Amino acid sequence: MKKTLLSPSEKLYQKLREQGLDFFVTVPCKLLAEIITLIENDSEVIYTPVTREEEGIGVLAGAYLAGKHPAIVMQNSGIGNCINAICSLLNYYSLPIVFIISQRGSKGEKIEAQKPMGEATKALLEAAKVIYYEISTINELPFIGEGVNKAYLKQKSVAFLFPFSFWENSR
Repeated sequence: MKKTLLSPSEKLYQKLREQGLDFFVTVPCKLLAEIITLIENDSEVIYTPVTREEEGIGVLAGAYLAGKHPAIVMQNSGIGNCINAICSLLNYYSLPIVFIISQRGSKGEKIEAQKPMGEATKALLEAAKVIYYEISTINELPFIGEGVNKAYLKQKSVAFLFPFSFWENSR
């Protein structure tokens, strides 16, 4: 019997579901297309696509208050769009939201316009007091469990950054 290898997105989604995440909002990104499809096709989760990241933050805050374990799947350029919602809603009310972020502008980026935000992403997360982990390979996926547990224990949001190396070197 031939064993089927899981793609990086499938392994990532499996890990997210193992952590009990059950409510997802997404903003489109080429690197995240496969994981977004996995979410769309999972009848055991609630899925809501949004057009802007700060809109997603509001939806997720409500989901958390309703007893769900929510996450947003987005590109790092969206951090700039939702920084106020992170600080004045999530942080102020201690709402732990999980961010799954494709790290555009990281090594391997071909679009020059993505690089400035790629360089600013970690500093913006630190300024917003969001715990973050950079997941460069599938071997680092166990950090997701650590991060999600820390988020709920400390009642703070956590971000997982996935640079190009995760998608390219994890096959």
